Amino acid sequence: MTQRANQRFENREQAGTSLGLALATRLEAGEYVVLGLLRGGVPIAAEVARALGAELGALAVRKLGVPSNPELAYGAMASYRGFSGRYLNEGIHRRAKEGFGSAQLDRVEAETEQALAELAEVFQEYSPDLAGRIVVICDDGLATGATVKAAVELVQQLEPERIIIAAPVAPPELLNELSQVADEAVALLKPGGFTAVGAYYEQFQPVERDQVLALLHSKA
Repeated sequence: MTQRANQRFENREQAGTSLGLALATRLEAGEYVVLGLLRGGVPIAAEVARALGAELGALAVRKLGVPSNPELAYGAMASYRGFSGRYLNEGIHRRAKEGFGSAQLDRVEAETEQALAELAEVFQEYSPDLAGRIVVICDDGLATGATVKAAVELVQQLEPERIIIAAPVAPPELLNELSQVADEAVALLKPGGFTAVGAYYEQFQPVERDQVLALLHSKA
């Protein structure tokens, strides 16, 4: 998939449509399941599933944020069909532990685990079986890769045939890294000077729970 200079997507729906068309022309025929990372990845996944004629599902993920800067992830957790996945960025985790102590990070993880369990329960109806199927994990963009790495760690436990990571935008060095943990990692835009995911969208509003449920229900 080629880089298109200075391009921004109109919104998640348009980004997902473009990604779905690209994947439909690239991937071989097979039994696909498309999982959107909750919540922003589901609008992307819905369009990819439409293009591939695939079943759509949702996978609950949450960042483990550094206490002073919750947007900076020292790791992530994932939950699906009673299984859990976990990823730690060893360098950031070590510095966070040195700066804030084990007890404070334990509180972050306990709170995150509770929020994750609640999220997974809301969307548990939309959790297709993955065994022997080609799983496409979608998000609206990949910045650090923490949440998608936790998702991959989980999905591997469910014995899929293959795992593909797909997003509208991601830095090229991260795609290379993710290709080592999944069978394939693809993106439409691969900017060298990557900033934040929202910078590559004209409209990037938060995705609400009811919007996600409506998308999943319409594909059920």
